[in-house]
Amino acid sequence: MKEPEERNPFYDNPYPDFADMPDVPSAMDDPHEADIPLPEPPPPYEADIPLPEPPPPYEADIPHPEPPAPSKPKPKFSAQRASDVADDEIKYLWKPYILRGDVTIMAAAGGTGKTFALCGIAAELTSGRYPLNPFEQFAPMTVLFISAEDPDFILRSRMQHAGADLNRIFILDASKSAGLKLSDGFGQPHLADLDALIAQNKPDLVIIDPLHAFIGSGVKMTEQNVIRPFMQALAALAKKHDCAIVDVAHVSKRPAGANANDAVLGATDIVNASRSVLRVIFDETGTDPNRRVIVHTKSNYAAMGMSVAFEIGDDGNLLWTGFSDVTRNDLEAAARSNRSLSEHLSVQSQDRIVRTYTVDRLEALAKEQAAPKTFYSFETLRSYGISGRADILAQIPALSKRGLCVQFPKEARRSERDGGKAKRGIYLIRAGAEPMSALC
Repeated sequence: MKEPEERNPFYDNPYPDFADMPDVPSAMDDPHEADIPLPEPPPPYEADIPLPEPPPPYEADIPHPEPPAPSKPKPKFSAQRASDVADDEIKYLWKPYILRGDVTIMAAAGGTGKTFALCGIAAELTSGRYPLNPFEQFAPMTVLFISAEDPDFILRSRMQHAGADLNRIFILDASKSAGLKLSDGFGQPHLADLDALIAQNKPDLVIIDPLHAFIGSGVKMTEQNVIRPFMQALAALAKKHDCAIVDVAHVSKRPAGANANDAVLGATDIVNASRSVLRVIFDETGTDPNRRVIVHTKSNYAAMGMSVAFEIGDDGNLLWTGFSDVTRNDLEAAARSNRSLSEHLSVQSQDRIVRTYTVDRLEALAKEQAAPKTFYSFETLRSYGISGRADILAQIPALSKRGLCVQFPKEARRSERDGGKAKRGIYLIRAGAEPMSALC
């Protein structure tokens, strides 16, 4: 018997008669859903819209320009032939001490009187004359005095007592110059404020007292590569405005040693980059404590000038008293011998007297001697006050200027070598006698 076929219930119609189907609600039966508009159909494709033309085929015969050759980088700096350099006269504000268009340093220990000296120089220049030279007249100059140490009424009083034309002096004193800086805060030169100040007042002389007060706290004054750009920028600014800039610097209390300028505090480029350096010291040659000396310790474009002396009066006035014999060599020699300047000058004066006496006495002996060449033993010379060989050797140049020559006997050396008694002394020879010693 055939088994009944198993049927899928999902395909069986549970409602054979559609009449038996339950009513299914239609979306149209909901009036709210019937109001929802149907989206519009998209527009028909417009066949008449022109399509973009295809790109032209590659034409192999079109010449393509060759790429330009790479250009050589232009150098940042360009040197100039020496033959193309124009002549430029070196100009001075006060020859040879202060240059126009460059930087000068005035260095001194605290309380020495450097500000007094600068006020006196400013007074002379604004009056149309030079210190210690009233006979050479010129057009009065203008001075800009920038100070971080003194108030304006003190500076005015000092310059007024020195005879300055106050209408030609502009002062930026300690209370007003507090914000003036020569750096940008990152250790680089920034002279825009100083440039504007110079352009406004048009001075012939700019005094910055002292320099380190305006460099800025972020700048290390002892480093060469840091200070040199500042000094170069100041020199360029002086050149731009055709004025002289005098920077005041302090010195250390230690001896200067072989170079008097080494005493300036800070990097040596403060001095090396400046074309002239002036040093103010106490005058130890006399007994007046108010007497000072300006010593010229560096001059790049001319011979160093004579030292200038001045006195400071009780009422604050300055009086130029003349020139002084103190030189840079004296400062350095005193430091090397660990003496004060007055002690060194005293010893030097005594040596000068001895040297002069030695030359004068030998000249007198030469005139008295019968023969043009005469031997004198050291015992005989000591009886005339001439100490010995070293003093005579030191005076050979001075003796030659007076027509005298000194010869040490060769037989003295032979006698000492052979064990004999040496002939100790000198031959004093008048000019024209033979033979003349190579020592002459």
